[in-house]
Amino acid sequence: MDAATQQQMSEIKPFIRVGHHYQFPYERNEFEYGRFGYCYAFHLVDGGKGSITINGQVYPLQRGDLIFLPPQLMHSFYTDHDHRLATYNLYFELWNEKPRSTEHHLYWHPDDLLPELLTALQENTVLDSMPHLFHLQHHTILMDLFPHIVKQHQQQRVHGDTIAHSLLKAFMLEFIQIAGESWHSDYRMKAIMHRIDKEAHAGSNYTSWLAQSGLQKTRFHSLFKQTAGLSPKAYWSRAVMKQAAAALWESNRSITAIAEDLGYASIHHFTKQFTAYFGVSPSQYRKRKM
Repeated sequence: MDAATQQQMSEIKPFIRVGHHYQFPYERNEFEYGRFGYCYAFHLVDGGKGSITINGQVYPLQRGDLIFLPPQLMHSFYTDHDHRLATYNLYFELWNEKPRSTEHHLYWHPDDLLPELLTALQENTVLDSMPHLFHLQHHTILMDLFPHIVKQHQQQRVHGDTIAHSLLKAFMLEFIQIAGESWHSDYRMKAIMHRIDKEAHAGSNYTSWLAQSGLQKTRFHSLFKQTAGLSPKAYWSRAVMKQAAAALWESNRSITAIAEDLGYASIHHFTKQFTAYFGVSPSQYRKRKM
């Protein structure tokens, strides 16, 4: 990225107009055609199956796909009947001096456009050349950061919006950085990552992962880190902690029972690792949902 381009990106001022999680109803498929945005938008696919059509081109979607849409670009989302498409969504300004006092972010026909709701636009070499669809699956930090930005915006806590706006700028700068580089997602590593996510509770099994890859240890470690952004052990630890956090929030089971489910022989060891990862104990983390 040359100096002029860097300067362009340093000048963006993201202000979130709307941020939410949304599951597309199948019944709306027939009404999806001809959707336009008043402002810039990112959509991160959280689950389900479906597709997006942009200017007549169809893009199949899967979990971890990131969609970037500039204002006034016609697009349509379509969801599978049995596996409803779900996305985290951010609609935002980039060149305003302050946030817009409106939550209107979509219109459904060119004749419905209200010019006063349209975001400010500027020519930008990077944004104007960005792909509409980017596979974010092997950039785990960004995949975790995006929902966090949405939640910060939604919570309406003190400084929440300021944090969300700042994190969105950081997200965009890092995303643009990696989008401009040559990244290779090795299919063998993606399969092992999926296995770790699914079987994290069964314990770390480096020898089995290495055997599944069919590679020498050094090459396996290098490819895994290139694909996941973390070493195999760090990725597994992260998967365990994510399962622990989900269990604390989604169930009323005791912390001891959750620790046992995740393969810990001692609740003290589990508490120590959880606290080191999240900065709070399991019991303190659970109280946050109250």
